Amino acid sequence: MPLHIQTGARRTSIAVDARPTLAQLLETAGIHLNLRCGSEGVCGGCRVLLGAGTFRTDGQTLTLPAGSQHEAFACQTHVISTDAEVTIPPASLLEQHGQIVSDFHAPQHIPQAAIASDAPLAAAVDIGTTTVALVLLDPATGHILARASKYNQQIRKADDIASRISFCRTEQEVRVMQDLVIQQTINPLLEEACAAANVKVDRIQRFATAGNTVMEHLFLGLPVESIGRLPFNAVRHIHPACEAGALGLAMAPRGRVEVVPSVAGYIGGDITADIHAAHLLARGGESVLVDVGTNSEIVYALDGKLLACATAAGPAFEGAGLLHGRRAAHGAIEHVRCDAALHFQCDVIGGDKADGICGSGIIDFLAEAFRFGLLNAHGRYDVERLKRAGRYAHSQLGRGHSHACILVPAAESASGHALVVTERDIEQVLKAKAATYAGLKTLLTMQGRSVREIPRFVLAGGFARHINLANAVTLGLLPDLPLDRFEVLGNGSLAGAYLALTDPAAMPAMEQLSHQPEVVELNRTPDFEDNFIDALLVPNLSAEEFPSVPSQP
Repeated sequence: MPLHIQTGARRTSIAVDARPTLAQLLETAGIHLNLRCGSEGVCGGCRVLLGAGTFRTDGQTLTLPAGSQHEAFACQTHVISTDAEVTIPPASLLEQHGQIVSDFHAPQHIPQAAIASDAPLAAAVDIGTTTVALVLLDPATGHILARASKYNQQIRKADDIASRISFCRTEQEVRVMQDLVIQQTINPLLEEACAAANVKVDRIQRFATAGNTVMEHLFLGLPVESIGRLPFNAVRHIHPACEAGALGLAMAPRGRVEVVPSVAGYIGGDITADIHAAHLLARGGESVLVDVGTNSEIVYALDGKLLACATAAGPAFEGAGLLHGRRAAHGAIEHVRCDAALHFQCDVIGGDKADGICGSGIIDFLAEAFRFGLLNAHGRYDVERLKRAGRYAHSQLGRGHSHACILVPAAESASGHALVVTERDIEQVLKAKAATYAGLKTLLTMQGRSVREIPRFVLAGGFARHINLANAVTLGLLPDLPLDRFEVLGNGSLAGAYLALTDPAAMPAMEQLSHQPEVVELNRTPDFEDNFIDALLVPNLSAEEFPSVPSQP
């Protein structure tokens, strides 16, 4: 008898095998779950509802009667009976088509004339931890012929940098990750882009890519274990050009492959590309660049000098670790507005009913909740006000519980369950924003500078394209600067790869750049912990740093 699987309105059945975990069993059937922690059973990304049948989960054997349900992690569960049922919530399914940023500041006035049928083409690729973006171009003119993007299929095995390093304990596991990023991610994108441009893949003669240090290593099949332990050293930072055939890329086998050099174990080629694309040194003067993400990288530039640091913000800005959090894809709430009566207006990606909330949406919600006095500086709700407004929920989370605000009532959500934001969710977001702001403040304080003195503030990366800057300031994620001082670079990593293909001086310049930053290790900087604790409040314990953020009513 089979295992019956319910995913939304779809019902499928597969043969039962007790040897692999439920997550592995589902993967062989083409159903991929959010294995964010690399199947360690700690992230909750693969949460499922077990129905009728016998299962082994969390060290216990459970036999459930028809009509009952038991919550479990698929990566820690085995199906014992030959006839069983499982329901997979939408948030536990691996997203394949998200809101991926592939735009950047390309040179203007690029010729749009048709290219010769035999002219060599090139592909620029940003290999992100979560997403991969590609542009197909004519390197002679810089004209972009097609764009393509998708999630990095390495998320099938592990979600973030730390879990991927943990996964890659052996050479074979490194090869698995290399296959997932090249064969399962980049090659399909190359084929998609070529099909859109009506050209053959073997016309691609050049390939350039940038990514964080771990992603670049896994692309090249290099071990990453040393990056995950002190002193966080990479195998190498500058990578010699190689032929595409050696990597199995779907392009001309003897095509040239170049990788933008990294700075350090946690300051990758994507940041080198950001610095170059943003002209951080070329424009002179004083500026800051921040790439907000799971690991937020920060670069300070002053008259030819560069300082850089990375801070582990965690995955909350990607929705991970939040009860109803999810990546920015169809069905995710991306923006939230509120009024004094606690009427919430939500913008949902795709325009349909919501089934979760992504990073930009949670920033909006917290800023609005604080602005209207629903949330205090410590991230705690005015519970009585929530109850009076009919917005209160009490969420049971594992062995604890948490007050929660109902953002979308059950009748209005795609899942049929209320979408809530718990105080535990808020705690995770505040830790993420505190790590980013504390890293920034610590780096500047070391130079005798204040965050409010910076004349130019560059935001890089896909996340920065979607956040409401004013709300990010209210929350205390970004410094309280006039909004015209912020520049949104877009996908600077992709821009650097593009420039490597169109500007002969770009790659030598980026190689030189990779040697220049002085890398600051925040864990060895005494002020960082104090700055982090201060930044756990909304907007910050040091209220004088946020003069434009009104105090609560």
